[in-house]
Amino acid sequence: MKVRLAPVRLRLSLRITLAFAVGALVLSAAVAVGSYLFTARFLVGEQERTTLHQTYVNAAIARARLSGPAVDVPAILDALTVASSTNKIIYNDGRWYSSSLLVSRDALPTDLREATLGGSTVRTWRQNGSSSQIVVGVPLPGVKSAYFQVFDEAPLRHTLDVLRNVLLAAASATTAAGVGLGWWASRRLTAPLRAVAAAAERLASGNLETHLPHEHDRELGQLVDSFNAMVAALRARIQRDARFAADVSHELRSPLTTLSTSLSVLRRRRSELSPPGQDALDLLVTELARFERLVEDLLEISRADAAGGIADPEPVRISELVLNVLEQPEYGDVAANIDSSAFDAVVAGDKLRLQQVLRNLLENADTYAGGATEISATASNGCVLLCVDDAGPGVPPAERERIFDRFTRGRSAARRGGRGGTGLGLALVAEHVRAHGGRIWVTDAPSGGARFAFELPQAAR
Repeated sequence: MKVRLAPVRLRLSLRITLAFAVGALVLSAAVAVGSYLFTARFLVGEQERTTLHQTYVNAAIARARLSGPAVDVPAILDALTVASSTNKIIYNDGRWYSSSLLVSRDALPTDLREATLGGSTVRTWRQNGSSSQIVVGVPLPGVKSAYFQVFDEAPLRHTLDVLRNVLLAAASATTAAGVGLGWWASRRLTAPLRAVAAAAERLASGNLETHLPHEHDRELGQLVDSFNAMVAALRARIQRDARFAADVSHELRSPLTTLSTSLSVLRRRRSELSPPGQDALDLLVTELARFERLVEDLLEISRADAAGGIADPEPVRISELVLNVLEQPEYGDVAANIDSSAFDAVVAGDKLRLQQVLRNLLENADTYAGGATEISATASNGCVLLCVDDAGPGVPPAERERIFDRFTRGRSAARRGGRGGTGLGLALVAEHVRAHGGRIWVTDAPSGGARFAFELPQAAR
């Protein structure tokens, strides 16, 4: 079985920085290598030309002096001008004379020596340990002599080494400058993207007043203007939908009040109706109650949409929140399990909306899951976790996300005959939790039922 690893995608800013770094490295390396090769070739060629010219001049001087009446070869060697790294050798009348004890006849290649003594001017390179040498031999006809000059390239090699180190340092500095420039450019180019991401996150959390500041750059300005236009359109759409839901709910209240009053009259005279009429009346009362609850939920969720986040958050102590909700007589059988870490925990938010979150979860458990069994609270890592466990059959994994959508009721609710629900209770819970900067989910409770858990950021005590 072959396992394919997913390719690692680097962040855009890192990719831009790496692109600048690689570009600077390639460019500086190409310039450094080209400069080094060109300079080395030029210096070596120049050294060869200088050595040849100096050898020919010294050979002419040596020939002139060797043709004189009193020949003093060591004095002639001392009189010849050469560089400090150059040694001189003269062959005269079967004897060899050298300007250095370290360089003698044996330092001359055999083929060069023989060719020079045979009357040919010869130039060659020879390896001497870790360095190279230029050896030039010039025959001196008429005086039966020959002049040899040995140039050691160690100074030249030292110069090339210094040049190489300077070019490496320059290439490294250029690469570092490329990295710095790439980092600056990536930060500059991705700054609007980061701003858009942060604004989108605020927008997703319910802050509909989010907008981006004006950008003077034309290309980036188009992105900013498009985002602000999108936010404005989204805000107008949400406000329009919320206003529509509120208007519809408000308009439905008057006929609902009339229907409720009429049904109250009929219920007082229920005994005068026939059995089928009594059943129809009971069904009508149940559906009217459900319809009234639907209208109230629509009004509430439209207000939540219009409000977005929490305008004026206040400190809410978690232990007091849970105990205040459980003071209601209908929740007398629900246990409170508040961990010591959460007893003094405080969140910043709207106390009434948080109470409604717990009440909706408890009512949902009563309607669909045989009632709630426990409310627990713990605190860790700067967050407070509240859980509501019920005695029902649990929520199938396939439904655990979509039950928080509006007008959604799970299959288990339908099987249990939960006709009292509107499909908006859990949606309203999710809206309130998100408005407080938290998240909500459902999982299996340890007792076997469902556990509705929501997490809120903890505020300073």
